[in-house]
Amino acid sequence: MVAITVEGSHRLTQQAERGVLALDIAAHGEDRDDVVRRHARLHDELAGIARARREGGAAAAFDIGSPWAWADAPTAAPDRTGTPIHHVTSTVTITFTDLAALAVDVAAFAARADLGVQPVRWELSDETREGLLDAARGLAVQDAVRRARSYAAAIRPGEDVEPALASVTERQVHGGGPGVPMFARADAAGIAFTTPEIDVEAAIVATFEL
Repeated sequence: MVAITVEGSHRLTQQAERGVLALDIAAHGEDRDDVVRRHARLHDELAGIARARREGGAAAAFDIGSPWAWADAPTAAPDRTGTPIHHVTSTVTITFTDLAALAVDVAAFAARADLGVQPVRWELSDETREGLLDAARGLAVQDAVRRARSYAAAIRPGEDVEPALASVTERQVHGGGPGVPMFARADAAGIAFTTPEIDVEAAIVATFEL
């Protein structure tokens, strides 16, 4: 008996269906109470926008992060007392399913000096990703069979030998996953960006017997 061990893999690609937008909210200043008030006002505004996007059907989910407050230690010159600087920050995350609405919001939020806009993280829905992964697994097995047949023909030339599948182990795939958001154009009319494609890959190690 001859054992043949090969790897099979397949990658499928689909355009992203969701865009996850994270907004950083921050307030800073010497007056702690004023910093807290300014941050709370902005935090509540963005939380309301996030809820409205979900209730309006543009977003599937949102997450309201808890505020984090701290103060820098005062620095003092030899002849005077330093003043601490207070900070309050939080993050609001919105998962958009309406990518046109996402583009509009990115442009609007990017124009605001009081917000930080993180790069969009692109995703597929769980159902789409699992469906693509199942299809890729089947095609990875077919790839392994093709390779095994090639080796069998080389090992026993002239014989009509079909390798028998003995075992299959799924291999952890590194890489692929969400694409990187690409801003295609930024001008007076706003920001236009392309929606990237996302790779879903399956890989196996299969052993065949002759």
